Amino acid sequence: MGKSFAEWVALYNKKTPEPYKRDERFELFYDAEHGFCEVGQSGKFLIINQLAGDGRFWKEKVSAAARAAGIRVCGTWCIRRGIRAYIRLFGYHIDHTEDAGGGLLRYFCKDKDGRTGLCSPSFRYEDGTQAYFITWEV
Repeated sequence: MGKSFAEWVALYNKKTPEPYKRDERFELFYDAEHGFCEVGQSGKFLIINQLAGDGRFWKEKVSAAARAAGIRVCGTWCIRRGIRAYIRLFGYHIDHTEDAGGGLLRYFCKDKDGRTGLCSPSFRYEDGTQAYFITWEV
């Protein structure tokens, strides 16, 4: 059985440095079995904003919507520790890295079909958690 929206928000709040606050610039999607995410468009790509639950499910849903709209690139933020684990979780391998300054790396990635992804350091939360901005081809 799935979770209510409030239960997914509580899970989000346990795993992120800042509590969930609805961002009206993005459209909210909710699925009791898979969680929620906010999605918006910036220029020529779709962006997943706040997300709780099954990231692979939401990545595929947003990627499919992008393809249907003729959009070729999507993006999101990863605010969880261990960016390399998330690269693997989403089916990518690191092709090469580049020094991004401050002891951080930018990760150039590819999936099994040769589609590229890029993970770039974005910002740090007050607690020191490093966030990355992630883009991927659809």
